[in-house]
Amino acid sequence: MLSADEYRAVFEASPDGIMVVDDEGIVRDLNPHVEALFGYAREELVGEPVEMLVPDAFRAAHREHRRRYLRNPHARPMGVGLELTARRRDGSEFPVEISLSPWTSEGEQRVICSIRDITDRKRLQDFSEGALRSVEEERQRIARELHDDTAQRLATLMLRVRLLALESDPARRHLALEELREQILEAAEGVKRIARGLRPPELEEVGLISAFHAHLRNLRESTGLEVEARLDAVDHLLSDEAKLALYRIVQESLSNAARHSGAARVRLTVRVEDSIVSAEVEDDGRGFRAERAAEQGGGLGLVGMQERAIMIGGRVTVDSTPGEGTRVRVELPSSAVEARNV
Repeated sequence: MLSADEYRAVFEASPDGIMVVDDEGIVRDLNPHVEALFGYAREELVGEPVEMLVPDAFRAAHREHRRRYLRNPHARPMGVGLELTARRRDGSEFPVEISLSPWTSEGEQRVICSIRDITDRKRLQDFSEGALRSVEEERQRIARELHDDTAQRLATLMLRVRLLALESDPARRHLALEELREQILEAAEGVKRIARGLRPPELEEVGLISAFHAHLRNLRESTGLEVEARLDAVDHLLSDEAKLALYRIVQESLSNAARHSGAARVRLTVRVEDSIVSAEVEDDGRGFRAERAAEQGGGLGLVGMQERAIMIGGRVTVDSTPGEGTRVRVELPSSAVEARNV
């Protein structure tokens, strides 16, 4: 049997935030993790209504939910599917899971609330869901391209082959063969273009920097963007995994600049400084509020870039201000580079 002091030590050491709330919704006790989660000191919370930790928009609903719970108190474990949001002292909001356990102390009803910050889990879940959507959208894009372009070309080629078999005039037959040859080459180029979008052959055949040059050339030709580049040799410093991840991060950054920023000019810089490999994509577009995008999960593009960077031991930072363009920077510290090339 644990002593009162031992129970208190368990309460204080819990990795989750724990609060004790009375039947009027007043906070009666809390452990240090609650202070860390919400940014309040203990004396600022004890004696105050628990709704001060709930966003303004949800406070009325929370009071009603609390009253209903007290009419039929029961243990509610974490992970029951409720989407809950908490509010820190600075006004910022974050997703939480909360378990509830009724408790009677000296004849008075209490509720023990265990609180867990699930920001990282939600971010991973959002990324996974976004990644699945992205895969499906990519499949649909490839299917459309194969159906609308490649399949139509092949159907036309089959028809011309049938007609060619019926052609008896040698001159016309020769001319038809030449036209057929040109159309086959065009169809082959279309298939190569699709394959290049899935995995650039330059990356494996001639290296990362050459793949960047090829991608920038295609971007310039397809969008009319003014493209600048300063690319140091970094292939010898990176593993194949790191090269692919770095290429995809830069590719996504350039795609965002071309599609969403309204930029006229974009610059790609790849450097090696003190054994740190960095890549920067800067544009002169309309920009956006980077901190707001981060709070909202950043969309699949930004989250995907962060995840790719983490997988190779690096990090991505995004600096953007409305009207002042955007800069995306990815860094691989020397330890990450060297560890993957031992």
